[in-house]
Amino acid sequence: MLNRAAIITLVSACIAAPLGAMAQTVGVAPPGVVVVPPPAPIDQARNTAEMNGVVDIRKIAFYDNAWHVEGRDVGGHHVWMTIDPNTFAVAYLERYD
Repeated sequence: MLNRAAIITLVSACIAAPLGAMAQTVGVAPPGVVVVPPPAPIDQARNTAEMNGVVDIRKIAFYDNAWHVEGRDVGGHHVWMTIDPNTFAVAYLERYD
C-alpha cells in the first residue's frame, strides 16, 4: 500500500512539473511583434562623436547641461567636444597635439 501511494505521488509530480513551466511564459510578446527601445542619450552622444572623427573615446560625461567627450581621432590628435543634449549636434570641437 505504501508503494502504491509513492507511485501516485511521483506520477502526480511529473504531470504537474510541465504545467508549472508553462506558467512562466506569461507576458512574452507575440512572435510578430518586435519591441526596439530607443537608444540611450549616451549612445547618441557616442554616435555623434564617432561621426565627427573620434575613434578612441577616453571619457564621456554629462555636466553643465551638455555631453563632453574626450578622445583621439584617426591621426592620434586629442579631441575635445561638447554635444548639445537636445539636438545631439556638436556645439564645440577642439583638436590639439
